[in-house]
Amino acid sequence: MDIQMNQEWYQLVQVQKRDLQDVLELLVQAAKWLQTKNTTQWDYYIKDLEGNTQEVLDSIENNSTFLLRKNGRAIATITLENTPNDWDCEMWEEAVKDEGVVYLHRIVIHREYAGQKLGEQLIDWAKDYMREQGGRYIRFDCLGTNEGLNRYYQKHYEFKGVVNKYSKHCKYEIEL
Repeated sequence: MDIQMNQEWYQLVQVQKRDLQDVLELLVQAAKWLQTKNTTQWDYYIKDLEGNTQEVLDSIENNSTFLLRKNGRAIATITLENTPNDWDCEMWEEAVKDEGVVYLHRIVIHREYAGQKLGEQLIDWAKDYMREQGGRYIRFDCLGTNEGLNRYYQKHYEFKGVVNKYSKHCKYEIEL
């Protein structure tokens, strides 16, 4: 589908298996950039991409991953899972039983497009999309050491607490 953001047109598509490499390249680029911000968030995409590709592929096969393209080039991705995965169960514990929840994962913007509020606009799109699907909440988490992203999230979304699983993770929720 064609969508307009920042007075420019983009194509937002549901990711197919043939798009896997585009998604992985965005994740690796983001992980490398995050290292420069003194956070280990997503460093597993650098250390063991092959071992962490299956979770991305599973989301693609679940029709949960979307790719934003500009002139055919992959510039962003977002994953919206209707069913909590093992990670979500650990983060949200009993709350995973709540109805109408979608779990946001792996929202990434190509560094050349950073600062254009595309991430914010993708989340706005996700809110509209999930409302149309009958969703009630979007939930997500962020590594606690990613201070910049946590500051941003805490300004814009409801902070739901901290979980200490493997390391400190901050949880957020958007009521639809």
